[in-house]
Amino acid sequence: MDWGKLRSFHAAAEAGSLTSAGERLGISQSAVSRQIAALEEALGVSLFQRHARGLVLTDAGHTLFRSTMEMAQAAHSANTALRDQQETPQGELIVSAPVAF
Repeated sequence: MDWGKLRSFHAAAEAGSLTSAGERLGISQSAVSRQIAALEEALGVSLFQRHARGLVLTDAGHTLFRSTMEMAQAAHSANTALRDQQETPQGELIVSAPVAF
């Protein structure tokens, strides 16, 4: 699966509209629509029911959205862990000094 398409899907599912998803991602509404259509074609399922008022997830869409939520949380956790490693010293510190000290 293409991460960019999953990212577009996730943003659209959270926002409830292609326009809002495009604004969040900094791309056009039509680009979001194309990416989601390509993802739906690759998976062989419809992920959204499209209405004049916005998008509604299908059962398959709900399943994928749960997975993308887990992926987003894992990415956030990894980012936090890596940032913490850089900011906080870790491990054992051994100091040696002469007896006269």
